[in-house]
Amino acid sequence: MRIGFFSPTITRVGGGEWVTLNMIHALNSTEHEIIVCSAEKIDVHQLQNFFGKSLRIDSEVNFWLNLFDPFDLENIYPNIFKSSLFSFKCDLLIDTFSNDLFPWTDAVYYQGTPRTLRLHKRILFWPYKALSTNTSRHCKSEDKILIACSKHSARTIENFTGLSVKVLYPPVSDYFKIKNDTDRQRKNRVVTLIRIAEDKRPSTIPQIAKLVSTDATFTIVGNCRTIHEMNMLCSLRETIRKLDLGERITLLLNVSREKQREILQSSKVYLHPFVPYESFGVSTLEAMSAGCIPVLPDIAGLREIAPKELRYRSIEEAASLVDTSIDMWSPQKAREIANSTNRFSQARFAEEFLKIIKL
Repeated sequence: MRIGFFSPTITRVGGGEWVTLNMIHALNSTEHEIIVCSAEKIDVHQLQNFFGKSLRIDSEVNFWLNLFDPFDLENIYPNIFKSSLFSFKCDLLIDTFSNDLFPWTDAVYYQGTPRTLRLHKRILFWPYKALSTNTSRHCKSEDKILIACSKHSARTIENFTGLSVKVLYPPVSDYFKIKNDTDRQRKNRVVTLIRIAEDKRPSTIPQIAKLVSTDATFTIVGNCRTIHEMNMLCSLRETIRKLDLGERITLLLNVSREKQREILQSSKVYLHPFVPYESFGVSTLEAMSAGCIPVLPDIAGLREIAPKELRYRSIEEAASLVDTSIDMWSPQKAREIANSTNRFSQARFAEEFLKIIKL
C-alpha cells in the first residue's frame, strides 16, 4: 500500500512536523510505501538529524508554484487543490497539516481545533468552510479516521463534525531527557521555545519578565523564517526595549537541536506565553523532559500536561509562579518532572498510531 502524508511544511521541523516524522518512522516498521507532499524539496538527511533516528521516505511530490507561505490564509485554497491532486498518488492519504476534513482525505491528524471554526466571519472562505462541513455531514465515522492531539481538541472536533475522534498525544523525544543520576545545579534561567508568530503571543514573555522579582534571566529560543514572523520579531524586540529588559532577556533564533537541549538542561523554568488557546505543547514536553518546571497558561490542551498549581490565568500570576518555581527547583524535582513525561514516549506513540490506522 502507498501511504501519503500531506505535510507542506515538513522541512520546517516544528511541533506538527515532529508528529508527522514519528508517524513515518512508525510506518517504516511495515512494508508500506511512504510518499510525502511538501512545498519544498525534502532533505532526508536534515530530517534524520532533527529526528535522531533513521527515516525512510520512498518518494515525494513538490508543488513548486508557491506564491504564499503554506501557513498563510492566502494559501488556503491552493493547499486544498494540492492535497486533492496528491490524493490520486496515494492508497491512503493522511493529512497532518490542514486541520480540516475533505472528501479525498482518509485520515486527519488535528494539531488543534478545525481550522474552519476560525474562518466563519470571513466571506472569502465560506466555500472552503462549506466543503469541509459538508464532508463531515455526508460521511460516517467508519469512512474516515480522525485523530486529535488532546482530549480538549477531540471534544471540539466531535461536536463540530459529529464523527468519532481518537486521541493520540504527540510524543516527546528521548533526546532531551535528563539522566536519572544528574545532580548538577542550574542557572536561575527561564526559557521559552516558540515560533515567533502573532498567535503565539511572544510579547507576553517580556511582560511577565518585568514582574518577576527574582534575579532570573530569560531566554527566548525562537523559530523565525517567514516575513510575518520577521515582522513579529521586530515587535517583540520593541517590547523588550520599551520595558528596558535588554540585559535580562536573550533572543536566540533558529538554533540547532543540540543548542536547544543545552539551554533546556541548564535552565530551571519553562515559561509558555500567555496565549488564548493552545491545543497541546510539544515544546513544553521537551522542556519538562529536560528537567524544567513548566509554568503554563490554564487553557485547553495544556491542562492535560501540567497540574493546576503550575498553571496561570494572568500575567501577574505567571510572574508569581516563575518566582516560586525558581525557588522550588532541585535535582530531585527535575527528575520528578522529567519522569512525568514518560507517558508521552515515542514508542507509545508508534504503537497507538499503528493501532488507530489499523496497519
